[in-house]
Amino acid sequence: MTKVAEKAVPAVVNNHNLKSVKPFRGHGKEVATKAPGEIPKADITEQAKALNAAEEAKTTEPTSSSESSPSKSTAKEVLEKATSVAKAVSKVPVLPIITPSADSKALQAADKKLNNEKRPEPPIHQIKKPAVIFIEGFSMFGISNGDGIKDMADNFPGAKKFDWTDHDKIVEEIKKHAPDQPVVLVGHSFGGDTAIEVANELNSPKHGFRSVDLLVSIDAVGMNKTIIPVNVKSNLNFFGEGLIPFVHGDPTVARNTKYTEVTNELRSEMHSKMDDNPEVQFEIFNKINETLGNKAEDEVVIEIGEEQIKNVLEALFKNPETSKA
Repeated sequence: MTKVAEKAVPAVVNNHNLKSVKPFRGHGKEVATKAPGEIPKADITEQAKALNAAEEAKTTEPTSSSESSPSKSTAKEVLEKATSVAKAVSKVPVLPIITPSADSKALQAADKKLNNEKRPEPPIHQIKKPAVIFIEGFSMFGISNGDGIKDMADNFPGAKKFDWTDHDKIVEEIKKHAPDQPVVLVGHSFGGDTAIEVANELNSPKHGFRSVDLLVSIDAVGMNKTIIPVNVKSNLNFFGEGLIPFVHGDPTVARNTKYTEVTNELRSEMHSKMDDNPEVQFEIFNKINETLGNKAEDEVVIEIGEEQIKNVLEALFKNPETSKA
């Protein structure tokens, strides 16, 4: 085996130029002469030693963050617990959400409670009977004594008597009767004018275009007495003849003969005596009975709601022939 020659170690050369240079980390101490190839150890200060000790303590002692962080075994336990909870939740049955309908009793009870126990409006009471109304006129200065109107009202079953100034009361009385019941208005003098005015008011959307089956005007002397509205099915008009037009009535005309039948009859009686005439009274009673037919029955009070009233009105206007019958 060939022996490798060792590298020659150069001899230490003294450099007289470095005599004035201070030794590194020596703090005035001269560097000791070392054997060739040996690396001298650095001489450090006490401050550096303290810094090195502090660095070594950091690497060996756990920090607060490392102490609080979970170990691998702890993270595994947390994962296992989370998995078991998820499995348990997945096995819980899903219950259906039941929403009560609008007409359910429970929802109605809750709504009632929320509205401070607000009671529902009472149902509308309607009279299941024809409305037969007699209207007397102005009873001063011999224009009208009202005796004839009173006699007819007292002797016709279920009839009611009003004064010619009771326009609003008459309308309210008619509204008390069911919409499918006939309406009869009989008025003398100013009472005849009021009857025509009431018929005009009923002929409006506000009152559902309420029909007046029979309107009897006896020598009406008001301002609105000659034109009969379309909601009146039949008008029987008595009027007198004389020299003073205001004291006697005039013939009436239908606004539309397709809906209204008008009968004018000229009488010779005095204005104040026309409603007392037995012949006039007979014709009036006969016409009322003919109009009402078998509906002139005993009074029956029924309870009817707004929806039923709406249905009756729709049926009457959809089939006018049925309402005539």
